[in-house]
Amino acid sequence: MCRSCHSWHMALDRLVREYDHAMFLQQPKLPEHLDGDIYAFNFAGDTWHAAAWFFCLLDELQSAHDKTPTTPGSGFIHSRCAILTAWHEHRLHGLCMSETDSLRKHCRNGENLFMTNTTFGTIRHIFPVFCILRHAGDPKDHNVSSPQDEDDESCIECLWVAERARGIGLGQRMVAEMNCAAVDIPVARDFWHKMGYTVDVSLGAVRKPLYD
Repeated sequence: MCRSCHSWHMALDRLVREYDHAMFLQQPKLPEHLDGDIYAFNFAGDTWHAAAWFFCLLDELQSAHDKTPTTPGSGFIHSRCAILTAWHEHRLHGLCMSETDSLRKHCRNGENLFMTNTTFGTIRHIFPVFCILRHAGDPKDHNVSSPQDEDDESCIECLWVAERARGIGLGQRMVAEMNCAAVDIPVARDFWHKMGYTVDVSLGAVRKPLYD
């Protein structure tokens, strides 16, 4: 589901996370055989596989659009240029799982939960999930020390999870891994509130000072 369908510019509809809300890397509710470690990666971070991963992502979006062209998030296929721009600028991030004996065995039999299985390299099994940030580079590098710095913080422009991978915590894990300060155009507000993004900037709300 497209948690935050994008505007690709500084949006007025924005939720910000309180300074004292900490993110936790909870383990998604996965089948027992999916027992590898989960971690975030950049879709453009591998010289040999970056292009292949990008086109796998486009195939996922096209498939989602073809199955249910009128549901929320299905129209994302019409924004391929925006996804390409994010990929080129190193702002397109995903989730992958390290390989284990159990995982390798099930993948030989076909594991539908993954988007693609890379044959070589350190990143093998990629979930059909992606997140686009407003800032390039490592999102954890963007820190602030006062409310006046909010416009300079990392911000989630879009979060998308394929239908078959929803409801098990992958979206939550993706958001926690990115550890951003804000989200633009937060369509599924209940989800974002649950993740700690409760300050509605569009209503004039501001963060509570970290220190009184």
